[in-house]
Amino acid sequence: MEIRENLGPVRQRSVILLLAVFLALGALHVRIAQLQLVEGAHWRRMAENNRLRRLPLAAVRGRIYDRRGQVLADNLATWNLLLFPDEARNLDETLLFIASLGVGDASTLHERVNRRGVDRLAPLVVGENLDWNQVTRVRSHQSDHPELSVVAGFRRHYPFGRATAHAVGHLRLVSEEELELNPGLDPNSRVGATGIEALADEFLTGRAGERWVVVSAVGRQLGVVREEVSMSGKDLAVTLDAELQQVAADALGDRGGAVAAIDPENGAVRVLYSAPSFNPELFSGKLSSEDWKALAEDPSHPLQDRCLQGTYPPGSTIKPFLAMAALQEGLITPDWTVQCTGGITLYGHRFRCWRRGGHGTVNLSRSLEASCDVYYYQLGQKLGIERMSGWLETFGFGRRTGIGLPSEATGLVGDPEWSRQVRGTPWYPGEAVSVSIGQGPVLTTAIQLARAFAALANGGRLVTPHVVVDPDNPDPIDLGLDPVNLERIVHGLDLVVHGDHGTARSLAALPVAGKTGTAQVVRLTEGVKSDDLAPDLQHHAWFVGWAPVEHPEIVIALVVEHGGGGGSIAAPTASAIFSAALGSHGGSRPDNAPGE
Repeated sequence: MEIRENLGPVRQRSVILLLAVFLALGALHVRIAQLQLVEGAHWRRMAENNRLRRLPLAAVRGRIYDRRGQVLADNLATWNLLLFPDEARNLDETLLFIASLGVGDASTLHERVNRRGVDRLAPLVVGENLDWNQVTRVRSHQSDHPELSVVAGFRRHYPFGRATAHAVGHLRLVSEEELELNPGLDPNSRVGATGIEALADEFLTGRAGERWVVVSAVGRQLGVVREEVSMSGKDLAVTLDAELQQVAADALGDRGGAVAAIDPENGAVRVLYSAPSFNPELFSGKLSSEDWKALAEDPSHPLQDRCLQGTYPPGSTIKPFLAMAALQEGLITPDWTVQCTGGITLYGHRFRCWRRGGHGTVNLSRSLEASCDVYYYQLGQKLGIERMSGWLETFGFGRRTGIGLPSEATGLVGDPEWSRQVRGTPWYPGEAVSVSIGQGPVLTTAIQLARAFAALANGGRLVTPHVVVDPDNPDPIDLGLDPVNLERIVHGLDLVVHGDHGTARSLAALPVAGKTGTAQVVRLTEGVKSDDLAPDLQHHAWFVGWAPVEHPEIVIALVVEHGGGGGSIAAPTASAIFSAALGSHGGSRPDNAPGE
């Protein structure tokens, strides 16, 4: 037997082996330390999520009621589909399955998954308003896709649909900027986007809750660990009249335009209807790209609230305020007359009256009753543009009404200073002539006109329109109008409806006072009639008035876009709304009703 006396190589190999073992154990301990000490919190969350699942509990948004208790905005129970992306064994297959349900396409879903925020373990709402067939398909494939969960939710429902779409408004998904400012917000929550929904969002919004449940390997819920209950939002009663809103929608029909109606005593808004309208329930769930494109690219702009954002030349509806200004300034008396032969030459230019044959001798009352342009051309000369613009601003033109709803336009009252600052050109004298009949650089909204006429109806107080009764609503502003002068203007506006030469005799069966207006979209050249113009160049038709005349309950401002004459189109359209507001039925339009 041979005995090896040289053990050096053996010892060397043993040392190398031991070093390798120690290095392996060291690397293992380093990795264990990294997992436990450095990445412990992350893996603890992952392990917890494998055992527990956090499900959101939707908060019921407050309902919106009209002044008579009719529901304007409600909530309907629905099913939503949640995705826990980090639990997916094969995310691509899961997204394809979701797409097969008809709730989205795979590429868009991929983008949404990639845009997730910091809390990557939070569920992603990938389907809303699921029908029962979609729910059963998800549940029948639960073992294949345990990362999916169907939960109960709510969707907004608007019973009056298009009739109240702009006034009540709609919802939108919370924005990324809002999430950054308030990390506690649920990224799947919706907030008010327009109308009353936006104005009273904080009041209507509840507080979402959450439920932690134990789930099996196939995503089946085994039990509830803990729960934070949701808190419903508060219900809100507003000043709108839903039935009158529907009457306004029916009266305008397929025509574009706006109807704004307020209580002249306190400014409570009864109607805010804009046409064309849209279906607000499109925004109650995930708005498809096709639906959004159809709305955004519609040339009739159905998303625009024409009551607050639509600005139009006021036409002859501005005449009562200029007449009041001239009386207050002592520039005219009720007996001051002009001769109207169908036009007048000023600054070398011929300005025509709407009645080509003229109105003959015209005093204050007849100027309002028959809406004589020549009378106001000369009255405007007496006032001058500075006094005209000043008095128009006194009645609320050229500035927001304070209604509080989003995106209200200011309108425009042009003057020399405005011309220098905005246009960079001097003010031309002929522009003041145009302003005197509500044309040229003067624009108004329907709600501004309703407010201004309310001041004529209520004795000279400028109210602030509002849709929510609030103790902080501003008190009416006393304009300091001479009651005698005001009575003369009201008498003229009464003749507009009930006089022999009134331009709104289609309303004669009703106790209404008001003013028609025909606002030119383009200036007519000599020999061209308005009927010869293209439909989108036709005049806008106005009627603004109140009822009853002596004890007013409602002021209505109505504009029909490209409708033609105020007397022939706008006044008869307003008749149905006044009749409904007064609980009566108006008379029919006489065949010989004037067209101004």
